[in-house]
Amino acid sequence: MFFKKIKNAFQNEPQHPLILESGVNTHYNGFRTCVYYSDWSIYDRKHFPEDIPLELVTNIFYAFFNVDPNSGKVELSDQWADTDIEFKSPYTHKSIHGLLARFFEIKQHNRQIKISMSIGGWSNGDNFKKGTNSALKLQKFVESSLELMVQYGFDGIDLDWEYPETKKEAGLLLQIMKQLRLGLREIEDERGLERDSYLLTIASPAFEEKLENFQIQAMDKYLSFWNLMTYDFAGEWSEKTGYHCNLYKKHPDELCADDSVKYFLSKGIDPSKLTLGMANYGRSFTKTNGYGRPFNGVGTGSSDEAGIWNYNKLPLPGATEEYDHESVIAFSYDSRNQIFVSYDNIHSVFQKAKYVVDKRLGGGMWWESCGDRYNDEEKSLIHNFVHGLGGKDKLDSSNNTIEGYSSSEYLKQNFGDHL
Repeated sequence: MFFKKIKNAFQNEPQHPLILESGVNTHYNGFRTCVYYSDWSIYDRKHFPEDIPLELVTNIFYAFFNVDPNSGKVELSDQWADTDIEFKSPYTHKSIHGLLARFFEIKQHNRQIKISMSIGGWSNGDNFKKGTNSALKLQKFVESSLELMVQYGFDGIDLDWEYPETKKEAGLLLQIMKQLRLGLREIEDERGLERDSYLLTIASPAFEEKLENFQIQAMDKYLSFWNLMTYDFAGEWSEKTGYHCNLYKKHPDELCADDSVKYFLSKGIDPSKLTLGMANYGRSFTKTNGYGRPFNGVGTGSSDEAGIWNYNKLPLPGATEEYDHESVIAFSYDSRNQIFVSYDNIHSVFQKAKYVVDKRLGGGMWWESCGDRYNDEEKSLIHNFVHGLGGKDKLDSSNNTIEGYSSSEYLKQNFGDHL
C-alpha cells in the first residue's frame, strides 16, 4: 500500500519527519534542457504540446497544480484543459482527452523526456502557505501530490512556492521535501524501480534576499536538481530600467545569474544539480530614455501580463535590437515611443550554454515554452542553446518511467491496453 510509511511518519513523529540517511541518486547522463508548459497556453497563445521540439527537450514541467488553502489538497487548476479537451493522437489518430493524456503519450514515444507536475506558481503562493500550515494539511498535501503523480503518469514532482518569507515557512518547505522523497521511494520500492527514479525538483528563487531563510544543504539531500529562476531581475518594481535576465552585472547593486550560481556553489551544492533559468520573454519599460534611466509604467504585453512580451514578438515594431556583450543580454529601444525591453536572444543563450559547460552546471531551463520561435531554428532560443552545449548528443538520454500506471483510471480510459 502506497504512502504507509508517510502516514506512520505523520502520525508517530509529526514534529520530526524521517530524515534520509544519504542524498539523492542522480541518473542523468548529459545536460538537461527543461521547459515549463502552462495549461493556459492552449487559449490565447494557441500553444500545444506538439509545438515543442521534443528532440531538444529532456524535461517538461506541467504548470500548475493548485493547493487548496483550507485542506492542503493538491488539485487540478483547469479540468477542461488538463483532462477534458479532445485531441487526435498524432501516433494512433484516435481521440484522447486532456493535456495530461497528450503528455503521457509524448512520454511513451520519447523515452528521453521526463515530465513532472509543477505545484504552485506565482499566483498560488498564498495558498501554498495556508495549505501547509498544520500537520493535517501537510499530510494531505504530500499524499494528494503523490496520488496525482501516479494517476496522471508523471515522472516526478516540482515545487514552485513563491516564496517562503520566514524561517518557519522555509522549514515547512523542507518538511514537504522530506516527506515527498520518502513517498517517492516507497512507490519505487513497490514497483521495483531503481532508487530515486522519480524526480523531486524546485523552482528556486535566485535572489539572496529570498534565499536567506532556506536550509539549502538540507533541502539538497532530497532534491534531484534545482531550477534556478535567474530572471526577473528588473521590472515594474524597479527604480530605474534594467536588465531582467543578464548573466553578468555592470554595477555592484545589480542582480545577475552568475551571482546566483556562485551563491549556491558557496553552499556546497554540486554544480551538476543546478539548472540555469532563462526567460522566453522580455520585460518592458515605457516613457524612458533607455537603460538605467527613470521610467513611467511598463506598457502592455503580448498577452494578459503588463510589460511581458514573448520572445517571439521581439524586438517590437519600430525598435532597434542591441546586444550587451559585457552583461550577456539583448535589449531593444524604440526612441519614438520611448520603450525599452530587455530579453535573451540567440547570442545570449549561446553564451549561457558555454557558461553552463564551463561551470559544469546541469543544463538550462525556460519559463515558459510558448514564447520561443521553435519553427525557426536560426532564431530559436533552445536550438541555439543546445548548439552552444555541443549539440543534441550532449543532452541527457536517460529513460523516463512509463511502467506501473495501470491503476490509473484516467490513463486506462485514454490508452486502454497500451499502458
